[in-house]
Amino acid sequence: MKNKILIGTLAVIFAALLWSFDGTFLRPSLYALPATLIAFLEHALGFLVLLPFLIIYRKQLKGITKKQWGAIFWVALFGGALGTTFITKAIFLAGFHDISIVILLQKLQPIFAIGLAAIILKERFPKIFYFYATLALVGGYFVTFKDPTQIFNLPNQTYLVAVFALLAAFSWGSSTVFGKYSIKNINYGLLASLRFGLTTLIMIIPALYFYNASFSDIATKQWQTIGIIVFTSGTLAIFLYYYGLKKIPASIATLAELAWPVSAIFFDYFFHKNILSLTQIGGTILLITAVYFATRLIKPHKITGVIIKGEGNGKKIGVHTANLPIKLAKKIHKGLYLCNVNVENKNYKGLLYYGINSLTNKDCLEVHILNFNNDICGKEITILTQKYIRLPKKFKNPKDLLERIKLDLKLIN
Repeated sequence: MKNKILIGTLAVIFAALLWSFDGTFLRPSLYALPATLIAFLEHALGFLVLLPFLIIYRKQLKGITKKQWGAIFWVALFGGALGTTFITKAIFLAGFHDISIVILLQKLQPIFAIGLAAIILKERFPKIFYFYATLALVGGYFVTFKDPTQIFNLPNQTYLVAVFALLAAFSWGSSTVFGKYSIKNINYGLLASLRFGLTTLIMIIPALYFYNASFSDIATKQWQTIGIIVFTSGTLAIFLYYYGLKKIPASIATLAELAWPVSAIFFDYFFHKNILSLTQIGGTILLITAVYFATRLIKPHKITGVIIKGEGNGKKIGVHTANLPIKLAKKIHKGLYLCNVNVENKNYKGLLYYGINSLTNKDCLEVHILNFNNDICGKEITILTQKYIRLPKKFKNPKDLLERIKLDLKLIN
């Protein structure tokens, strides 16, 4: 188990180092080429590398629904075309100065992803998430400007660097949201090949529009750099990242990903002699800390305990629930969660509730197990939360409570 976590963590760290290497050393040297052309070539060559996955898993194409195709197109447009173009443009505008700032602002991706999930996918999160999101944005502000008091007296280029970096973070964050739909029932290698292929098609016209010369005019050294990007921070980094994610919890992955901005700061200092100001260092600490705690809110939580005898109030309104000691809820926020339940060596879907009980006016921790009515009082149960659904709510009467429970149950039926 320890070896599995170590290998997974190292894979994510190595992927993050490749992205840092790309932004600090590789991509800036391509400044003479349009950002759209680089995005096109990077994905076109990457598609050729990933083509075998399209061939091997071609039968899975028939099972992709219209919604999935829409999600895949969104990932290709925002995660591939726009995200790559925006980050490349931001790095070009930064030149060889303050590249670490561009990379640090990418840590806002989870904030954008979670916020969009709340808007687009109707997902809900504990109230404290919005506090952390605000802190992260404040941290991003201080990261961007060496002297925040002189914000209105800076060159336009400084603002553009921040704008393009934030657009890249938003684009990649939004592609994460739609990636939840696109990955269903298909191999990740197939998804990657489809993403790179669609991005290539999307970028053909923009690439040709902003590049009037011939491909033969691209210098050999530039081709070599693009090739290195494809085989390192492109396809290799993506596969290493997802390989690592399969072996480690999201919380560990979040920490491992910090190798990207942290290494970028050191690379930028040792090789470009750029150093963050005191306010930027403070903003970096605030940004990374806020994003870390915000992402922890949505990670799955595991609860194992023995079912205790309740007061039987659930049966009075026709809903059977299993009660757990309230002390087991110390690591989760109050609210209703979609969850997986393991009891008597079998797995079930369920709803876990932690919060005020409208029938007793006391806090409770209880789970409703779908399609299960056995008496399990005194038996051990394991619950793994999947998704935060809503905040706890106090109801005036049992009828209103029952109506709300029926609505909640539709989420797992």
